[in-house]
Amino acid sequence: MFKKSPEAKSINFLEPINQDSQMLAGAISWISTAGKRLLIAVEIIVLMAFGARFFMDERSNDFTEEINAQVSVLENDTWKQSSIKYDNLQNLLFDVKNIETGQKINSSVVSEIISNIPMTINLESFSFNGSRVSLSLTTPNFKALKDYEDSLKNNSYYSDVRFNIDKANDELEVNVNFLINESNI
Repeated sequence: MFKKSPEAKSINFLEPINQDSQMLAGAISWISTAGKRLLIAVEIIVLMAFGARFFMDERSNDFTEEINAQVSVLENDTWKQSSIKYDNLQNLLFDVKNIETGQKINSSVVSEIISNIPMTINLESFSFNGSRVSLSLTTPNFKALKDYEDSLKNNSYYSDVRFNIDKANDELEVNVNFLINESNI
């Protein structure tokens, strides 16, 4: 019978689908469910960060106190002196190791020379260079000095023995020079 022409279907983007009251209800619904959970999660994260900050500050203060205590120990004069002494000993050991490989060890010769000096004669200085020995001695006893001179001159290990004697007050100041024979070094 009467036929109507088909109406064209269209979408109107300018008309809202929901009414304002429906949008308000949707917002309230979202706030009461998902928004509340999101807000609670954010508050928990903030409280955890706040607590972690207290814990980290306490650890930082403990470390600072420990470091300050160790610094005060290192600033102590006895610690500095011990450190310098240890460094000097390390350097000395390093030097001894280097010298030991390229130089003859003459400790037995030096020990023999020093042990032969009579008790009444005082050794002021000692020099040992190669085979040349120089001694600076003081004594009030001329006889002990004469006996020491005779023992050095009569010893076949030593040659070119020279004594230089000066008198100062009651003491004799003596400089002794001699060579050690090569076979004994």
